[in-house]
Amino acid sequence: MLSYKHGFHAGNHSDVLKHICLIYFIKSIKKSNNSITYIDTHSSGGIYNFNHDYMKKNKEYQSGISKIIDFKTEDPYIRFYLKTIRNINESKIIKFYPGSPKIAEYLTDNKDELYFCELHTNEYHELKKNFNKYSNIKIANKDGFSFFNDKKIKKERNGIILIDPSYEIKDDYDKVITFVKYNYNQFENIIVLIWYPILNRDQTNDFINEFKRTGIKDILRIEMPIKNDSEEKGMTGSGLIVLNSHQKTALSLRGSIKELQSCLQLKDNKKRVIVNYLR
Repeated sequence: MLSYKHGFHAGNHSDVLKHICLIYFIKSIKKSNNSITYIDTHSSGGIYNFNHDYMKKNKEYQSGISKIIDFKTEDPYIRFYLKTIRNINESKIIKFYPGSPKIAEYLTDNKDELYFCELHTNEYHELKKNFNKYSNIKIANKDGFSFFNDKKIKKERNGIILIDPSYEIKDDYDKVITFVKYNYNQFENIIVLIWYPILNRDQTNDFINEFKRTGIKDILRIEMPIKNDSEEKGMTGSGLIVLNSHQKTALSLRGSIKELQSCLQLKDNKKRVIVNYLR
């Protein structure tokens, strides 16, 4: 759907979950003396101003960053996420929400190779405007699912791929599975993060089962419902499928995701977080 604009959803509960995990994984592989590869298959514009009309329309950020920005916690991963958001804003009062491209740019340096893909024309122009000055960032006006059709990455270099289509086009679910199965042999040193919305429980379970059928080992599932399953339209939560994560990741993140849910969930929610490996 070429009219899609992530700004309507930026900073919501699913962005908070996604970006806490993204920061965790970038920090786990990025050291001062190494270089990494980062690929964002569906980058959108990368920076979202709270005063813009698209942010004001649905105000989805009120379900996410607005709830947690002053949250008192000792959890190191939530604390570092909040510190990162404030540092990018260069202020304790945040005026814009940084998307995954901006977070990745902030946590890396000019030794790293960053690739941002965006098919939607308006979003692509925003992306170019926001990141064109960085010589180590390559921006492509293309569907990120086709990234490896004409690009080979250095297998010896550690990296991260973030795959987070809108899923407004239903075959995005099939495209994700095809992308993973067709390109998995190139992911030797790459952590792959696949974001997904929880819109319908049966659809979500079918999506998870497709990953089980790939035969890929040690697939980590991170899922945070914020309200009970419902037949009504809209997200009840979101999740991430993670390939090639360290075996200790589930143990490291489980407490953080539980605490995050306690902050962001609706009062009557009875659905628990999931942080475990698929069997």
